Amino acid sequence: RKVSNLESYITVLHIEYMNKVILLTGGIVTVAYITEYFIGWYSGVPYENYTYLSFGAATGPYWWAFWALIICNLIVPLSLWVKKLRRNIRWTFFVALVINIGMWFERFDIIVVDLSKDRLTSSWTMFQPTFVDIGTFMGTIGFFFVLFLLYARTFPVIAQAEVKTILKSSGESFKKLRAEHGDDASHVQTIEEYPADAGPSANVEGKHFKSVFDGSTEEDSDKNQVDFEQHKGKIDNLLSGIGTFDPAVSKQDDLKKISGVGPVMEQKLHQLGIFTFEQVSRMTDREYDLLDEIISEFPGRAKRDDWAGQALTLKNKN
Repeated sequence: RKVSNLESYITVLHIEYMNKVILLTGGIVTVAYITEYFIGWYSGVPYENYTYLSFGAATGPYWWAFWALIICNLIVPLSLWVKKLRRNIRWTFFVALVINIGMWFERFDIIVVDLSKDRLTSSWTMFQPTFVDIGTFMGTIGFFFVLFLLYARTFPVIAQAEVKTILKSSGESFKKLRAEHGDDASHVQTIEEYPADAGPSANVEGKHFKSVFDGSTEEDSDKNQVDFEQHKGKIDNLLSGIGTFDPAVSKQDDLKKISGVGPVMEQKLHQLGIFTFEQVSRMTDREYDLLDEIISEFPGRAKRDDWAGQALTLKNKN
């Protein structure tokens, strides 16, 4: 998601849905494990006590593999019932990795535990892996990653049908809005056309946008104006890094939801052409430094309060 720059397509909401699926499938696996354990016990056959899901496996010489299977596949996924962890990308990655390890232990238990104690007691023995076993195991991991990376390199990581669905829904929604209110309604803001070499700041220079989220007046706006002539080059560099706002295709967000952004700061950001969480979420150290040079009243606040991280979280909640 991070490497392929898919944050705008695979959001935290998608991660949460995926974790709910993990909870569902984890519950199914739990029922399957309990059923297999019960059948082995209920059969009354002594040899069933040495299968990979049995009391003998839990207390025998391979107890560590049995409990690794239970912890990885049954216990750790239960943490996803906590919403905060379910929406945490790092924890999601950790849980997914643990589940993969648990599924490997399941295969190990099925093969090794079952074969170490078969019906001929004289052949009971402990498994000792050879170089061939280790090489085959490492080879399967490498083979998987080769195929996975080739697939990701050749085919779209996200299904095109899903992307088209998102674009279609947003497009139809905008068409409905225009049909109800018309192009000249207050919800539709227009941006004048400027020469291509005028720079991104040309779309905001000399304009006083009024936020729909606050009650700022023209007098307040005049007191907090940004000097466009002095900072035009810096504003161009800032907007080239985070993108420009086009009200024809997107709507402005309430930037005051970001900790450290009050009505005055929001007004200044609007003057610079920053209206959305998407723009703020793209800020890096370079954009933070440019913002401090343009708006010198609160140096270091944006970086200190991690505006980009906050904006990314707020954007994903929408």
